[in-house]
Amino acid sequence: MPGLMRITSRDAFAEVLAEARARTRAYDPSRWPALRQIEGQLEFMARETARGRVPHPDDRGRTNLGPLAVRDFAELDPEYADWLAELDYTFARYHVLASGPPRRRRGVLQVWSGRESFRKIVLDPGSGRTIGTADAEVVVHPDRAGSPQFHVVWDGVCAHVQAIDPHRIVVGGEPCWTGEMANRGWMQAGRTTYRFLVEDFTPPPAPAKPSEAALAALARLRGLRDAGTLYGIVDAARADRPIELIEESVDPYASLYDGEQGRAFDDVAPYLIRFERDSGLLERIVGEGWGEAWGVFVVSGAEFEVVRRQLRRFLRIDLAGEAHPVFFRFYDPRALQTVAPVLTADQRADFLRHLDAVLYESPRELVAITHDPRVG
Repeated sequence: MPGLMRITSRDAFAEVLAEARARTRAYDPSRWPALRQIEGQLEFMARETARGRVPHPDDRGRTNLGPLAVRDFAELDPEYADWLAELDYTFARYHVLASGPPRRRRGVLQVWSGRESFRKIVLDPGSGRTIGTADAEVVVHPDRAGSPQFHVVWDGVCAHVQAIDPHRIVVGGEPCWTGEMANRGWMQAGRTTYRFLVEDFTPPPAPAKPSEAALAALARLRGLRDAGTLYGIVDAARADRPIELIEESVDPYASLYDGEQGRAFDDVAPYLIRFERDSGLLERIVGEGWGEAWGVFVVSGAEFEVVRRQLRRFLRIDLAGEAHPVFFRFYDPRALQTVAPVLTADQRADFLRHLDAVLYESPRELVAITHDPRVG
């Protein structure tokens, strides 16, 4: 059911289900055999989803409210018909519905292989994009050996993909002409692998309770984000949660490690992010991660690749007395607390080339390394 969906979460499913049951009763099923069938299926849905239960796969395929809605109510009561069709569609996909109240989440199709790895293609609910080579709306790997064209539509529940002749695609490991993906699904088009993610899909393991220091830091960082100059470096080695948040966002990001050798360390790599004005990623990173040494923030008006190249220069540094370069975890705020006070003027200038500042958390506040050593 590509298009704009009302049911985009389990709470929304329960709400529409209650409305549909009430209208079914108002029509008086005793006078209409089709309504008795609808009433029975709605009761079945309510029973199978009661108290947070996820229906068994066999049960999720036992309803046919969609065809009944089209046959009997498309003209008589279009709103009711839409409710029934959406309930039928989302009951079959109940296990992939987001928890909690409904939200207008965007879909993210991410290039996962080749020279454009980490690139995100953002999909608004109900909008379709043609992706691939040549004259596609979104060009990925434009050479002949690149990604064949396909069409994708995100409806708020699933991404629906359709191959464009003569090339088939692979969705979830199955060769096909059409398929669908929920959060963390994957597909292949030619030699290119893609992942699909849903914005802000996974809730925090526990409710976030930001400290006063975190809220003060967030107020400062929001202004930089809204000005379009805020980057972050997040250390995937610290925990699984920060990279989960980054992946389930619309904000551009990439590993600071390069090439196939670098991809082998995806689970522990430092990642550069550019925070977008219309994203809530900054709030989630600070709200959940303050005090956990997840990473640092960078202020720069330079382009993403310029900032990334500059930061990559400091992944390994020369130290007096060491025969070989050593790894420098400059993206760990605990390391910067030690290093920042002893930087020479030349070292500071070299570190901040193309950057306005590097900001890191201390026990009580957000501290800045700037070109002026008197500013913190």
